Amino acid sequence: MPIPCAVLMCHAPIVVPEVAGNRARQCSETTRAMADLAARVVAHAPDVLVVVSPRAARHTTRWGICSQTPLQGNFGRFGAAQLGVTLPGAPDAAARLAPLARELRLTTRELVGDELDDGSLVPLYFLSKAGFRGPTLLLAPPESGNRTEERMGTAIARAADEAGERWVVLASGDMSHRLIPGAPNGFHPLAKEFDRTFKARIDAGDLRGACAIDRDLRTLAAEDVVEACTVAAAAVGYRSQGHHTYSYEGPFGVGYLEALLFEEAAPEHGALAGPGQRPWAMMLQVARDAIAAKIVHDAYRVPVLPKPWNTVQGVFVTLRSRDGALRGSVGHVEPRFATLAEEIAACAAAAATQDTRFPRVAPNELSSLRIEVSLLSKLEPVTDITTLDPQRYGIVVSSGRARGVLLPGVEGVDTVEEQLRLAAAKGQLPTSRTWVIHRFDVEKSESGPDGPILTTLRQGHA
Repeated sequence: MPIPCAVLMCHAPIVVPEVAGNRARQCSETTRAMADLAARVVAHAPDVLVVVSPRAARHTTRWGICSQTPLQGNFGRFGAAQLGVTLPGAPDAAARLAPLARELRLTTRELVGDELDDGSLVPLYFLSKAGFRGPTLLLAPPESGNRTEERMGTAIARAADEAGERWVVLASGDMSHRLIPGAPNGFHPLAKEFDRTFKARIDAGDLRGACAIDRDLRTLAAEDVVEACTVAAAAVGYRSQGHHTYSYEGPFGVGYLEALLFEEAAPEHGALAGPGQRPWAMMLQVARDAIAAKIVHDAYRVPVLPKPWNTVQGVFVTLRSRDGALRGSVGHVEPRFATLAEEIAACAAAAATQDTRFPRVAPNELSSLRIEVSLLSKLEPVTDITTLDPQRYGIVVSSGRARGVLLPGVEGVDTVEEQLRLAAAKGQLPTSRTWVIHRFDVEKSESGPDGPILTTLRQGHA
């Protein structure tokens, strides 16, 4: 099928922790669901990601189709100008979609993509953090009441089919804006009824029913989710195979629903097509989210990484300040948990709070932390120290129960002798006894304060 996956994601900037600040805990379930759902989309490795945003500039009767590249925007208007998104546009996909839309009696116009609206910026931010770097096609529906969403969904499916490509459709939308007194659009007692009805139908996989809710109720609720959802549902023929609701919250008077609307088949290796597509961004996000939860004493739900990158192995997580100074480092040379994600989360939380060389990471430090995740190979015994290389291999030096560990590539450690001495000193090993030495390879990646992957390095065996 040309559309292997369709999803619904909210677009409230406050679900981005750096925007929310001290209110992040109130919508933490939504934030985690956004990250989990973004990782699910990335695992499908779509040729084109289609984003339907009701918050983009809208015309009375015409559909906006963006053929611009790149697409970019930041959260400056929400007090976080350091956070932004830059992704390649999809001009070829736009050129293919526009004439098919016109064949279905839809009028179109050019949509600008150099100042992304929050309807596209928020979900794309989570997609970017999950590692998505692919062509992105932005669409804006005409003003409400045109009832052309189903035809646009059909046009999207035809365009993907004719291109012989896999297009994932992302419906951006928030539910009722009138859930509580003080909500953005005021309060209405029937607003909760819209959210209950819409969510119940999504939970049941009833996409047609969700898209056909009474218009008067929709108006009372001040929702902006149904139109975008109708486009996504129509693109997959209203099929709901594989559907799953990730979360629903309404802490600020607006309903946030995250859901997998349709999935042809669960991705087994979509995110693992090549070295640059391994789920490093997802691993780094696990580390950052685990730290965020730990330092505010919140619970953290560990997500599932794509197979086969959910196998157990040793992990180190290293934290640095914005200027590169070491801020904490904790690791397990041999795995202690059932999954890689759990291993990363545990090491990250410990690096932030249990490295006795440093004070606990404070909540106001999180946005400036650089996080490095290192995956370790199985230990290999060393009988000849000439087989060591401090730039290539990490080492474990042990004597009895005492042991010291040193990762490869430590600045200032240029000789095997220096590497052995430092590792032994870390483990407080006696100098008069015979040491047992093991080596290991390391594969690692690092993220900056804003989350995107900066480097992916392979040390040791190819």
